[in-house]
Amino acid sequence: MKKSPWKRIAIASGIGIAIFLLLMLTRGGFSPEDPAEQWRTICDALFVPGIILMAVGLMLFAADGGVFDMLKFGLQKALSVFMTRKKREGLPETFYDYKEMRDARPRVKVAYLLVIGAVFIVLAALALVMYNQYDPVF
Repeated sequence: MKKSPWKRIAIASGIGIAIFLLLMLTRGGFSPEDPAEQWRTICDALFVPGIILMAVGLMLFAADGGVFDMLKFGLQKALSVFMTRKKREGLPETFYDYKEMRDARPRVKVAYLLVIGAVFIVLAALALVMYNQYDPVF
């Protein structure tokens, strides 16, 4: 049975919205005197969760592609000194064994993080356009 991606999408969107609301509250975005200041705050508050979600998505994509495999294997080998003999028996002996074990696992889907982050960034760009109407940069 295939899992529905809606739960992951809802959680990631909720985290983005929570970051947005937190930034709006801490910067006084809900009670501005100047509309330009309000649009600037909205733009900043939308841009931050967008970048965070996209960065996490890109890091997970890179990790799933094997970019950090050598580092993970090396740390696993170094920390195996502190494990019991029974736990060490289940660890792969060589990097080749580790890669074979890793490639047998299903791929992690992270495109939803990139899409949600991009939506936040597009909304931030729209807020920037609104801000430029009050305080033009160019």
